[in-house]
This record gives sequence, C-alpha cells and structure tokens, in this order.
Amino acid sequence: MNLLIITPQSQETHVVEWVEAHTPQGSIVIQPGHAPLIITLMLGKDLTFLSKTGETKSIMLNRSGFLEVTRSGITALIG
Repeated sequence: MNLLIITPQSQETHVVEWVEAHTPQGSIVIQPGHAPLIITLMLGKDLTFLSKTGETKSIMLNRSGFLEVTRSGITALIG
C-alpha cells in the first residue's frame, strides 16, 4: 500500500506494510484493506510506518495535519 506524505515544502511516497497514527481519540494502526476514513493527526506525535523493505520509520509532526485512508492507499496532509 502507498503512503503519500504532502507538506508545503515537499511530497514523498513510501510503499508500506502498515502506518500508526496518533489522533485526538487515540492511536490507530492502518493496514492494507482498512476501511476508508479521514482523521486528524496529533501535533507533536510521530507518524510511524513499516516500509516494504522492513525498515520502521517515523516522522515527527510539528504541524497539524490530516490522514485520508482509502482502499488503495493513505495520504497524509501535514500543514
């Protein structure tokens, strides 16, 4: 599944096994086939994902953002 991360300065795509995001309601792990949703990301928390190569990566969210999950992928809009 593809994870597209969009910020005002850049855009990058990662092929991932799963994504963990922190929301105001708690943490959520998204895996392939997850139900579609849109969630608010927590400022000051990590967006963590496991790449297809087996490497776990994290991105610290120092700006607010949203995560859109579709059947085919995930888009993180970070402001």
